[in-house]
Amino acid sequence: MPEALLAGGQVFALPVDARVVEAAALRPAPLAAAGLLGVAVVAGQVVPVMAAAAGLPGGPAWVMLDGPNGRVVVAGHGFVPLPPQGAPLLVPPRLAARRVPPPLPVADAAEGWTVPMRGAATRQMALAAELGALRLVLPFAALERVVPMPVLRPAPAAGPCALGYAVAAGAPVLVLDAGWLMQPAPEVQQAAPEAQQASLLGLFRHGGRRLGLPCTRIGPARAGEPTLAHRLDQVAEALTAAPLAEAAAVPAATPTRALLLCSAGGQAFALPVEEVVAVIPPQAPTPAPEGSEPAFRGVAAHRGDVLPVFDAGLRLGALAVLGWPGASAPLLRLAGSPAVALAVSHVTGLRRIPEQDIAAVAGEGLVSAVVAMGDQPLPVCRAAVLGAFR
Repeated sequence: MPEALLAGGQVFALPVDARVVEAAALRPAPLAAAGLLGVAVVAGQVVPVMAAAAGLPGGPAWVMLDGPNGRVVVAGHGFVPLPPQGAPLLVPPRLAARRVPPPLPVADAAEGWTVPMRGAATRQMALAAELGALRLVLPFAALERVVPMPVLRPAPAAGPCALGYAVAAGAPVLVLDAGWLMQPAPEVQQAAPEAQQASLLGLFRHGGRRLGLPCTRIGPARAGEPTLAHRLDQVAEALTAAPLAEAAAVPAATPTRALLLCSAGGQAFALPVEEVVAVIPPQAPTPAPEGSEPAFRGVAAHRGDVLPVFDAGLRLGALAVLGWPGASAPLLRLAGSPAVALAVSHVTGLRRIPEQDIAAVAGEGLVSAVVAMGDQPLPVCRAAVLGAFR
């Protein structure tokens, strides 16, 4: 697993749950916000492709993250080892919220919902599914996802409007005949021959029903193109065989605990975030007097206080973080009195871990719990023990 992403000459440490994915065809995103490079189909799902930070370019190295608005892909130039001095954690970018546009005037309703020309007062977003010479435009908000074309089964009583039923993204869907849908007289139309060659299925919702459009590619709509909303309303009676699109239940909130992930002398560990007052940039502490405890490496100044500095590597039974005179390292100012600082090799980042994934350790020793990070155990330590005078 790569350790860091290189983007625009900057290095970002990858979170432990990051997943490297193969770069795919990048499609423009209408009205894209800063940092959004476009959209792509990854593992059968349409996902936004973001820059590592606003203003940075993308690249062929893609990594998927679980962000605050769902899954996103972050693009960079390549993957590199984590530098010895560490690197900022790659945080899933947040998609910028946009103002909800006003509804179309009543006079325009007969023409359907359309993609406005550049500079129009009413700005909308839409995507076009292409199948041969056909272009079927859907409001972006109606589109659920794009998946590989599934196996079709007959749809009894659906009539000529549908190619059949399928199971896509874990739920039933009625797959529409694109040729039938685009004709003014659907009752006399037969299935379009191109529909059998479709490689993708665009899943969308309309009128409370779950529908699918076969296509070979999907991309942004052109200015002025009408969407299918009006046409679907016209043929609503023909779509009664479509499964209802039930709203997904909101999952119950899972209790979590915030942990600060660090490493010292080659040993990874975590501290409860409430036990750390501040992260201090790397500095070299004033050396400790001769004859001091080995883990006591000297003193450092922070916010007007003089803090004793302890070596987390030695306290963890690993290699020393401050292994030579004048060595510098990031410092953690620990909560408690008297105030002390802990020298570490790297501060990986802040993670919220479900409490059910944290296994407590009995007693009041150095380790209070153990977390399974993938296939690696991560000890959660007590700051009071790491920073205790001995």
